[in-house]
Amino acid sequence: MQTDLDRIQFLLETEAGLTLGEDLRTEGKAEEGERPAYKTSYLGSKQKLVDWIWKHTPDGVKIVFDAFAGSAAVGYMYKTKGLQVIASDRLRISYHMARAIIENQKTRLSDEDVAMLLAANADAGTFVRNHFKGMYFNKGVHERIDTIRSNIDKLKGYKKDLALFALVRTCMLGTDHGHFGSRTPDSRLVLNAKAFDEGFQRFVKRINQLVFDNGQDNRVIQGDIESVLPQVKADLVYFDPPYATEFSAANYTAVYHFVEGLMTYWKGMALRDTALKTFETDHKAISPKTAPAFFEKFLGAAQHIPIWLISYRDKAFPNESQMRGIFAKLGRTSTMRSKDHKYNLFNKRASDANQPKERLFLATRDSAKSKADVEIIQLDGNGHEEEPQTAACHTEFPVEIELIPNAPLKTSAEQQSPLGDPQFRCVLCRVGTNKNGDHFSHAELSTRYTTAINKKVDLKHSQEFDDIVGGIIGSDFVEDDQGARVEVVGELYLAESAHAALAYKLMKRGIVRQVSMECDYAEGECSVCHKRFGSKANYCIHLAKFKGAQFQGQPVYEILHGVTFTGLGLLDRKGADENAKITQVGSEQSGFDRQPSQGEDMEDKAKDHAEAAKDPGDGGGGGTGQPESLEQQNRALQEENKKLKQQVQELTKRIEELEAEQKAAANRVRAEKLLAQYAKKGVSFSTDEARKKELDRLAGLSDEAFAATEAALAVLPEPSVPKAEKEPEKAKTEAPKAAANLSTEAQVRPHDVDDTPASLEDELTQGFMAAYRERLGFTASGSS
Repeated sequence: MQTDLDRIQFLLETEAGLTLGEDLRTEGKAEEGERPAYKTSYLGSKQKLVDWIWKHTPDGVKIVFDAFAGSAAVGYMYKTKGLQVIASDRLRISYHMARAIIENQKTRLSDEDVAMLLAANADAGTFVRNHFKGMYFNKGVHERIDTIRSNIDKLKGYKKDLALFALVRTCMLGTDHGHFGSRTPDSRLVLNAKAFDEGFQRFVKRINQLVFDNGQDNRVIQGDIESVLPQVKADLVYFDPPYATEFSAANYTAVYHFVEGLMTYWKGMALRDTALKTFETDHKAISPKTAPAFFEKFLGAAQHIPIWLISYRDKAFPNESQMRGIFAKLGRTSTMRSKDHKYNLFNKRASDANQPKERLFLATRDSAKSKADVEIIQLDGNGHEEEPQTAACHTEFPVEIELIPNAPLKTSAEQQSPLGDPQFRCVLCRVGTNKNGDHFSHAELSTRYTTAINKKVDLKHSQEFDDIVGGIIGSDFVEDDQGARVEVVGELYLAESAHAALAYKLMKRGIVRQVSMECDYAEGECSVCHKRFGSKANYCIHLAKFKGAQFQGQPVYEILHGVTFTGLGLLDRKGADENAKITQVGSEQSGFDRQPSQGEDMEDKAKDHAEAAKDPGDGGGGGTGQPESLEQQNRALQEENKKLKQQVQELTKRIEELEAEQKAAANRVRAEKLLAQYAKKGVSFSTDEARKKELDRLAGLSDEAFAATEAALAVLPEPSVPKAEKEPEKAKTEAPKAAANLSTEAQVRPHDVDDTPASLEDELTQGFMAAYRERLGFTASGSS
């Protein structure tokens, strides 16, 4: 059943209003001219996320409990899906709204009801005009609110809920951002009493359209979450709790105090003598300090409900690590989804709050899967994902970096860099297949992304300790229009590593542009025959010869299982993914799609030197604080550029040496394995010196020549040996094969050599091998 857009569209707008206001775009050009559309913002609205939440709702759910209902947007979405919905909230405004559109199945307000609500009432109360005169609304509106609220008391049941809902929405039209944190009216939407009445009528009409019967016994409860939860039996509970972020603490009672008091016409409430005229309450706002205990308390009260689905956001408290710890403490396995989400409250603010990420945690006691194939993974005692028991495979490939300026990023242990090391965000890995033929599935990345935390950032995948220039301090799985991917946050250790300082400068200058990820994995699966392998030595013919290419028109790739991210490498040249580029360094856009001209570079440097010359010191200018001459600046700049180029050359040379050493070591290992095959074929050497000479020769062969030697050796018949000798020899040769690790790098793969036997092979083999042995000077035991 698809989302009922006709019914839910207005509710989504309403979510904006109840959670910080929304613009009422009046119909008709004349009205629009009188009252320009006013687009306000809302905090925590899920109006753009309901389909995303539905996508990650596990199959088989029949009863849903919307625990922090708010404007009931999510609960209403579940109602349109035909599920039984139970909704609850502490606030009365949320209670009446949820009753009007979730519990109510058929009751609507008639034209006669609306006429009665807008009619003059000599007996109407005067609380609003007496206590809020000159606040929130324009002149004449306060009296209309008093009148309509008094007339609402003539209604009962769902009709009263519908009328209160419409009144709340109309009141929000005249306020700043739809909440009551400012005394100043917003005269653009509610100009006068007439405009208020017209807005009320439109809201009644549109709310009526939301009412429908989904055939379920839906109900709404008003009360604190800890007291309500034990009363509810459901398959799934959806939590959208108040967010305590580094930007603000959540206090919805204070934000909506006016409309909350209006629900009972402030019966039994005492107004505070404050500028905003809030009412006395014992409710405590959720703050960063109290949030972890609050979460642990209400989640602990939900232990009897099998599935928890929790909406949250980044930069909130508890943080992701603390949330996972709470889940683990309560015996739950969990996974998390993330999605870029723009909160309109911050549209005009140039801050990190304008670029948040919406979180969605799924915590269960079983293996429930969502419609997006959510995989639940096992957590350790600290709430972290357990590492795979084996990591026999290793792979690396380039990734794209997107650096976030001045982001207050933290590690999983909430440790910030004490030295202000530059931090960055990067796309570590995407769902799909890379050019090297490594395939990462959605389920794999969505459950293994946190393994990247606390892993190294190095130079060109160097394994040297001195080449580590930074670390990964945060990781996230993101799904949006650009696809599903793992994004990580890293930092460069400028104070501890000279290489890091140089790498940082090279990144800013656009010399180092590319990056590349590293990971281990427990098993690889062939995309053609779907066999699984724990070692590259056991690869099927498809992966051994055609990985990253095609076999009989079918793409061949290795599906990785049990992925553990192990690091991130910085590259100064293109790797397998040419689009894996650094896009931003520190607080500056890098503009790495183009190289800065020498003139730009010189100008920047000249400015730096000019600034430095203004400060008094022991050198250059004799401490006078006067600027150096242009000639002196140019000389200093040329000298610095010369040193920089020399450092780049030295670094490049060192990296090339390391690569050559790694290549030589790998060639020697494969040569040793080939010599082991010699013995298997009955070939022996007369002396150790002869064996070493052949080992050196094999290690120096090109890939093509080595493959040809392997092919020639493969066609030799094995010598006949006594049965008693076969078993020990078999055990001896198979042992190293089981221990062999798989690895691949983000480099251009060497061309595979076709080892298909040549024509007339049987006739030529004997003569070829005879000449081969004669040239090498060794004998073949057991041969004729």
